[in-house]
Amino acid sequence: MSETLTSVAALDAEGPFPPLDRASPLPLYAQIKQRLIGLILKWDQGDRRFFSDEQLCAMFSVSRDTARQAVAELVQEGLLTRSRGLGTFVSVRKLEERFNPGMDFLNQWAATGMPMQATVLAFERIAADETIAAGLETEIGAKVLFIKRLRAAARVPLAIDYRYLPADLTADWTEEAVHGSPLHRLWQAVDLKTGDFTIEAGVAGPEEVEYLHLSKGAPVLIRALSYRDATGRLALSGHTVHRADLVRYSLSVPLSRDGGPAAEIDRSGVHDD
Repeated sequence: MSETLTSVAALDAEGPFPPLDRASPLPLYAQIKQRLIGLILKWDQGDRRFFSDEQLCAMFSVSRDTARQAVAELVQEGLLTRSRGLGTFVSVRKLEERFNPGMDFLNQWAATGMPMQATVLAFERIAADETIAAGLETEIGAKVLFIKRLRAAARVPLAIDYRYLPADLTADWTEEAVHGSPLHRLWQAVDLKTGDFTIEAGVAGPEEVEYLHLSKGAPVLIRALSYRDATGRLALSGHTVHRADLVRYSLSVPLSRDGGPAAEIDRSGVHDD
């Protein structure tokens, strides 16, 4: 009983869960799962038991079967583990994408024990509309390659990538080639010199609801990016939408007392998403 009170008190310290939307087409167990994922990735006491099915029933006012289904999927996806006679425990923490010269996100994810899985949602050669042309600094109607991918770890969807590349730089690309890292493939063919990024907060829209299993209006992180070659031409532009409850960014900045340039990027180390 004391452990139950301690666990509930810890939850209260994080703030109450948003209420379940019982009119939503998203099943109740899936809504519970969404709310629990954010808590799981903030869990900093690996030896403390997670909430029991009975506690989850009380927290969300749902049946035991509904609570069990949410937990069962989290166990299947590797976020929780169950031990007979001991209870349920948290097995992972929030994923971190660390900004450094290598931008080696693939290996960063793998180092957490949760390697990235990518699903290609779109691979199309299209004519640039006004927005795409402005983002890629090309003419309206110019041919570009559009790539949209869903990225997941432990079968949990975490991010949607949107990438635009000039058609002349990607004439020999196939859909199979971008299951890994589109940037790494580009890096092998083009002398890339700079990468620019911005990060801002946003809210989930229809695509995030569909692909990231978020509720409409849930917080997301949006990272815009662009890469230029040695001539200053944009070779890639786009953005990534991340689940804000599952991913965070960190930044490593080389410092110099004389204001000199930072060390050049190691070409072999680029594996961006």
